[in-house]
Amino acid sequence: MNKLKIGILGTSNHFVKRIVLPLKETHYCESYAIGSRNIEKAKSLANEFGIPLWYGSYQAVIDDADVDIIYIPLPNHMHKEWVEKAIEAGKPVLCEKPLGMDTLETGEIIKKASDANVPLMEGFMYMFHPMWQHVRNIVRTKQIGSIQYIHTSFSYNNPAPSNIRNIPEYGGGALMDIGCYAISVPRFILGLEPERVMALQSKHPEFGTDMHSSAIMDFGGARATFTVSTTSQAFQKVDIVGSSGSITIHIPFNTYVDVPATISVTDGIGTRNVEFPVTNAYGLMFDAFAQAVIENKPMPVSGLDAINNMKVIDGVSKSAETEAWVKI
Repeated sequence: MNKLKIGILGTSNHFVKRIVLPLKETHYCESYAIGSRNIEKAKSLANEFGIPLWYGSYQAVIDDADVDIIYIPLPNHMHKEWVEKAIEAGKPVLCEKPLGMDTLETGEIIKKASDANVPLMEGFMYMFHPMWQHVRNIVRTKQIGSIQYIHTSFSYNNPAPSNIRNIPEYGGGALMDIGCYAISVPRFILGLEPERVMALQSKHPEFGTDMHSSAIMDFGGARATFTVSTTSQAFQKVDIVGSSGSITIHIPFNTYVDVPATISVTDGIGTRNVEFPVTNAYGLMFDAFAQAVIENKPMPVSGLDAINNMKVIDGVSKSAETEAWVKI
């Protein structure tokens, strides 16, 4: 079977650190061309990791007739422009989260892809890890009873003024960068949308981005809370508490790819640690996306999911500004 050829827009650290090697082991797609506004950076990265072609612009990658699908790991504020250019070229797109800068922009992107009948997916890799599939199955089959609350902690310390995650107009800040995961998780696990949200944010005195964001999401029974931060020790954990048990996902998002992932499950019998084989969620995500394109099937994660997640992100921001509950 011929693999789909991926065109990569940008030479981001995220791509180098988390994507380039997993793409060497995927079954349905492979790196083929990479573009950068600095052609020497594209050439150097391509030569180091065996990517056949490199270009000095993003558009050149899209215009390459042999490129089958486009991957976009660009800064948040550039997503709309380049997703839409790929759509106009008829190229299926896998774009890093969050897809847009707000709900309106995200909806416009989704509509453009739908109108053009071009596959588009937002890249939440964690959903594809077998650990998370197992967690969701435990919840769905009520092995820990009915869910009472979910809490997500996610933080890192990024003091660099020039980093894109610290620039407000680039879509920087804790909420957009990692809060999107904390919002996605309870929606993914519960299969529901929150009815309203209450939030509190602290702004960075120098950057103006939210350096701490906390929120309560009301799902009409279960509730979900989170705190995310860009000025704290690197830490991440998700706790899911039911009426008769609980689950702890110890490293829920940046799951190590060289040791087994582990969750702890407590029920009426006792506590067990469940291990999962070494795997890479990014590779699984790319394969799921590419397979859906090849087989002309719906995307594994729908456009509506991207819109609904952004509605909550916007709700959190509005609640923090108004110091009031915001209906979603």
